[in-house]
Amino acid sequence: PWFSVVDQIYHLASPASPPNYMYNPIKTLKTNTIGTLNMLGLAKRVGARLLLASTSEVYGDPEVHPQNEDYWGHVNPIGPRACYDEGKRVAETMCYAYMKQEGVEVRVARIFNTFGPRMHMNDGRVVSNFILQALQGEPLTVYGPGTQTRAFQYVSDLVNGLVALMNSNVSSPVNLGNPEEHTILEFAQLIKKLVGSGSEIQFLSEAQDDPQKRKPDIRKAKLLLGWEPVVPLEEGLNKAIHYFRKELEYQANNQYIPKPKPARMKKGRTRHN
Repeated sequence: PWFSVVDQIYHLASPASPPNYMYNPIKTLKTNTIGTLNMLGLAKRVGARLLLASTSEVYGDPEVHPQNEDYWGHVNPIGPRACYDEGKRVAETMCYAYMKQEGVEVRVARIFNTFGPRMHMNDGRVVSNFILQALQGEPLTVYGPGTQTRAFQYVSDLVNGLVALMNSNVSSPVNLGNPEEHTILEFAQLIKKLVGSGSEIQFLSEAQDDPQKRKPDIRKAKLLLGWEPVVPLEEGLNKAIHYFRKELEYQANNQYIPKPKPARMKKGRTRHN
């Protein structure tokens, strides 16, 4: 048996980028179901409180706007995003089953779009895509008409929200996100401006089951946690752009160019070129 002195478990493990989780839907489902089951079992054995990093994707393509925690969602259970959406919904169900049946203390954070430095540059989500494309002078790819809306929070705001939730007495789900809503087209134009890029905006076919609106109702977090985002969008984007620019410069200056190895000759033979 494994023993450890631990009183809090932050269960953050899961692919979160649509290209990544759609590439391997079975692994995504296993991570969010079996992985959560394992963490709940650990929390039960050591008497720890567990915080589940859930997602705004549990609301699917919402018919209620903005989305509050009482909304049950509008999810396609067999669509391309279902492995993540339904995986997180099942993970939430597991948490509350363990709370009711086994007495495990749980906290559930429904996390909305988050960005910041140290994002993987090829993450595949809209923030990293737009920044990378703008810095490299490539077209910014907008899927559909660009009228879809999202609300973006800076990573330090999210971390503060997670810590506040873990240390609170709130056991029901809590939205953590920035209620400042923008269309994807507005967001592309803002990143172009901040980067100083001459990139064009290219419109491509709309992705299947892409939510049309996404905006958190954070009244619960404000009331019960005393939490709300404090980092302005442009300030956060400038920090992310600075990080991406430095990463690109580092890669350009540290490319490994393999040198050809000399051909090996067998002993006693002459090599002809």
